[in-house]
Amino acid sequence: MKATKILRHDQELIDRFLAVFGLGAVSAAQNKPVQPGFFIYGCTFIKEFIEGYYFKKERVLLNVMEEHGLTSDSGPLQHMLEEIEQSQAMSDDILAAARHWQAGNLEGRNDIVWMTSGYTSMLRQHIDRSRSIIFPLAEQLIPPEEQYKIAEAYNHIVFEEGEQHPIEYYEKIVAALKEEADDWK
Repeated sequence: MKATKILRHDQELIDRFLAVFGLGAVSAAQNKPVQPGFFIYGCTFIKEFIEGYYFKKERVLLNVMEEHGLTSDSGPLQHMLEEIEQSQAMSDDILAAARHWQAGNLEGRNDIVWMTSGYTSMLRQHIDRSRSIIFPLAEQLIPPEEQYKIAEAYNHIVFEEGEQHPIEYYEKIVAALKEEADDWK
């Protein structure tokens, strides 16, 4: 299904981000020269790409699945929707802690370690659930003739709602974060 293929492509970039963002937390815990700006920049990726772009497309797929009989009151759809909300709250907390740390509050550093670890774990589980449960269910539930609905909605997100930046911009954020993390080794 084309819709899941598009989301899988986005997930590959998110996987790379989670690896480097998690490394930032581990490095901060080991008192390596990690700066709060690393996490602030990482939150830009979360807010703009994951929450502002990927989750919007994912919600389209989840909504169409619900239209075809999968309930959002329990089970995998409920978990997916809850994790989308959790992501927003958790990323707000990470950003606030990074700003406190940047302002000189060293407790912000400790908060970053715990919050980032929790965030990366939650989002990895979310993506794993989409790959192992949601995508196969979508392929069973959504008839091929209705896939145009999803593609049309994705196009609306990208072209009419105006993706803030092309995907290359977000790939550069991940590359810059990785380059910074490589300096801590």
